[in-house]
Amino acid sequence: MTFTNNLNPFRYLEYVLTVMKDHQEDTDYRFMEDLLPWSGQLQEICRSKTKTTNV
Repeated sequence: MTFTNNLNPFRYLEYVLTVMKDHQEDTDYRFMEDLLPWSGQLQEICRSKTKTTNV
């Protein structure tokens, strides 16, 4: 299963939760823009290894 932007859902959630844990004390939330599924940075980190179609 993949998101429509070809991200692996498990890798995506694991990455997002890890990054958010590191920013718990922050009052500046601009880092969250990099956590959105269409972020170019996430394409490299969380890309699905296999091509699948969404049903």
